[in-house]
Amino acid sequence: MTDPEWTRAVFVRNPKDRALSAFLDKAISHSDNFVTQVCSTYGGKGHDHQACVDHHLDFEFFLQNITTAIPENVHWMTIYDQIDAKWWPYINYVGYMENLSEHAEDFLRSIVSNIDGVSAWDRCGKTGWSSDERDCEAEGTSPFLKKHDKRHETDAHDKLREYYTPELEIFAEDRYANDFDNPYFEFSSVELFPHTQDT
Repeated sequence: MTDPEWTRAVFVRNPKDRALSAFLDKAISHSDNFVTQVCSTYGGKGHDHQACVDHHLDFEFFLQNITTAIPENVHWMTIYDQIDAKWWPYINYVGYMENLSEHAEDFLRSIVSNIDGVSAWDRCGKTGWSSDERDCEAEGTSPFLKKHDKRHETDAHDKLREYYTPELEIFAEDRYANDFDNPYFEFSSVELFPHTQDT
């Protein structure tokens, strides 16, 4: 992990977008599954199972109750906490989901074979992977990460003001402080509401 010849990359997303996207995908788009699995976990941790069932379509409940009662869920846990703190100094490429296809291309262009001098972009990034998971050599039909995954697409960034209130924005900034304050991340500033001493 500390070998300077290795490239260690992570792709991250602004926590406000990420939390809302998790809510829209998991609680709204997959409501039945959320009630069955997440509300059961919530109740199993000593919280009010029925309140979860009754309010699982409420973003405020999700953000204030679900993300704090089940903080280890990979869909909404802080990104910083997913990697041991001792390894962060060795991460030498941080890409951002807001610019995923461009950052993926940039990243793959930066990885060059020391055998034949061909970049990962030229080798497989330009064409992406084939849909044939049994044929690792087969080329795809579009550049790597240029396609949108319609199954999980939520357009969360365009919906931030629909779901966040000034109070929820402050809550999210506190809840995800480890990500916002991580010196290795450079999130674009997203201040939905003017921050006053009252909020």
